[in-house]
Amino acid sequence: MIKLVKCGEGDMDKIEGLERRIFKPSEQYTLSFISWLCRSCSRFSFIAYDGDKPIGYIISCIDAPRQGHVVAVGLIKDYRGRGLGRKLMCASMCSLGDSIDRIVLEVRVSNYVAQGLYRDLGFQVRDQIRSYYSDGEDAYYMVMEKDDYRNALIKCGCANRSGRNF
Repeated sequence: MIKLVKCGEGDMDKIEGLERRIFKPSEQYTLSFISWLCRSCSRFSFIAYDGDKPIGYIISCIDAPRQGHVVAVGLIKDYRGRGLGRKLMCASMCSLGDSIDRIVLEVRVSNYVAQGLYRDLGFQVRDQIRSYYSDGEDAYYMVMEKDDYRNALIKCGCANRSGRNF
């Protein structure tokens, strides 16, 4: 059974292990950055477990007034295509709730699957960032503004049509 658990400072080793299993070495965050993320962003971040085995994670922060930022999302390959990316995104957005009016993220221009999920949730491409990733690949800067964010919270099941969180 898959469960999502809030990420905390003590989960740094799990996030690091997932980084190693999910991403190429050139795409992995440094241990010091993972440590900072686990300390600073735990309220809006989750680890997905299959039983007691970590299989994915999302780290989101508030990085500007009223703005959330999805910093990282990753799932072990065998668990992709099962709706778990959506569950992680929804858990994080629901935890951000009314504390933000917009949410942003960066995604590889080659990651069509993730782009499809983000568009379905209400994100729109606002810019293309040249050579964003260490391997030189560009990123799309995607944004979800207030009305789309409210609609996403409704889709995720954590807000009703009047905009109130459950």
